[in-house]
Amino acid sequence: MIASLVFATVVQAPKNIPTDAEIVYPLMPSIEAEANADASNVALDQSIHGVTLTLGKKETKYETLSLYKNTTKVEGTAVITVAFESYRSGFGKDIPVTLLWSDEEVEPFDLNVRYSIPEKGQLGLYSLKYRVPVKKEATHSLKMKYSLPVGMSGIDREERLVAYRVMDIKQSSALEQFRMAIKYDSSTVFVPIDSKPNWGWQVGDKGAYLKMDGKKSNRDAILTFRYYPGGF
Repeated sequence: MIASLVFATVVQAPKNIPTDAEIVYPLMPSIEAEANADASNVALDQSIHGVTLTLGKKETKYETLSLYKNTTKVEGTAVITVAFESYRSGFGKDIPVTLLWSDEEVEPFDLNVRYSIPEKGQLGLYSLKYRVPVKKEATHSLKMKYSLPVGMSGIDREERLVAYRVMDIKQSSALEQFRMAIKYDSSTVFVPIDSKPNWGWQVGDKGAYLKMDGKKSNRDAILTFRYYPGGF
């Protein structure tokens, strides 16, 4: 499906996104267990979530890994929601997502309306839903790959930025590790400008890295990395 959308003017940029930016960014995936016929359902704890961004001149490749543990002796199904937001930028087309559940590729089941056109002051939203099997007392992996355009901001659109929204770092009581790595070289990043929020980023010539072990945070935060591109 190819789609072009007209987005309403956004009154205020999300926190950590520059007001003059144009960007599409992903949300950390969410998962919800479905009730079985007998009203029983699995209980999923997320222990690890990591995301790696590889910067290109025009596109950013995202790779994510999550681990979920079913803490019950019940088998069932769960629904994974994969969503993307846009600020002052249309999606233009579907976002191809490769999703593996325990190394088996899964296709989205929700093929109806996957766009929302925002009201004044809101963001654009694109989402996909996947139904996956959950085995009793099993640990399942969720791996995803997709690419998004590099965001732009600043005077004459000279700055570049990428972002990742964490809706709830905790997600469950068992989240032990959160990792975010951004890979680049001198051909893509000339000078890093900033990384937000100030949660202990490590920024160098070949990448930026953020880790948070044992965090118990329910903060809704957009993690951003802003830079001047190579050839600037």
